[in-house]
Formats: sequence, C-alpha cells, structure tokens
Amino acid sequence: MPAPTLQNVPFVFVTGNHNKLLEAERILGFRPESAPIDLPEIQSLDLREVVEAKADEAWRRLRRPLVVEETGLELAAMNGFPGPLVKWMLEAVGPLGIARAAHGLNDPRVTARCLLLYVDGDRRLIGEGATEGQLILEPEGTGGFGWDPVFVPDGETVSYAQLSGARKDLIGHRGRAWKHLQGQLS
Repeated sequence: MPAPTLQNVPFVFVTGNHNKLLEAERILGFRPESAPIDLPEIQSLDLREVVEAKADEAWRRLRRPLVVEETGLELAAMNGFPGPLVKWMLEAVGPLGIARAAHGLNDPRVTARCLLLYVDGDRRLIGEGATEGQLILEPEGTGGFGWDPVFVPDGETVSYAQLSGARKDLIGHRGRAWKHLQGQLS
C-alpha cells in the first residue's frame, strides 16, 4: 500500500483566496477540491491560534477532511507585528505602506510565515513554512499577490512578484508549508 500523500488522501482546501488556490495547485501538482468559505478570523498575533480557530469553524461546517491556511508577515522592526493581522494592514496601507513602515523604523527585515492545518476528525496535522527577507520601497514585478512586489527573499535579488512560480514555490513560505504538511502525512 503506498504511503499517504496529499494526492491520495482526499481533503478540501478551505479558502476564498483564488491566488492561494492557484499556488496550492502549482505546489501540489494537482488542483485540490476547494470550498470558498469565508471563515471568521479571530484577532490574535498567534498564527497557530488563528489557524486552529479557522479549522474548528471549517470542520463544524463541512465535517470532512480539510486544510485551512493562515499566513503572516512579521516585521523585525515591529517585533513580529502585524503577523497574522497583515490582511488588515494590507487593506489599510497596501504593500508599499507596510514596506514604508519597516524602513521608517530603520529595519526592513521581515519573515513571511505560513501555517496549514489538516483536520480529518481524528488527526490535526500542521505544516509550517517560513521565508526570511527584506522589504523594498520600490515595488517590483507583476506576478504573485499581496505583498509579493515588495518582498525580496534572502538569497534572491528580485521580489516574490518577479520570481517564476516554480522558484517561489521552492523557497517560499507557502511552498515550504505544503511540503512540511506532506511530510506529516507520511
């Protein structure tokens, strides 16, 4: 019997974000079933607490194996803020506003972090990925979404938005989280 993989373990990826679904498809090599449920997001700086609350609500609604995601952007200059609250900061000031805040505090270092939580009724498995980098004041590139045009991963000379999908998936926080989750299933 083959080892379980995300490809042969049925699950629903619960996300209303089309870009996250496209990245998951590219990373996994198949398009997972998805449910565009708008889950409430608790206001917490603890990424794990946020993803667990989302998983609990998704399980309550679907009662079938599922994966939920939470992503955060942790600015070194702000002691990890906004973390999982980045969605609201993006809505308020946009990616350039976030970069300006970090530069205004003289520290453009940042960590992009992603948690995926698989729930099947018996198990709760976490996949985590993180990528460190710098925020830049001149947005570059047209690919990606969110803060991608202002985030340059360590070891790269271009922003997430300029990287090929394959390169971003290899070094990016979301790709690392899916790979880690896959390892949890084995």
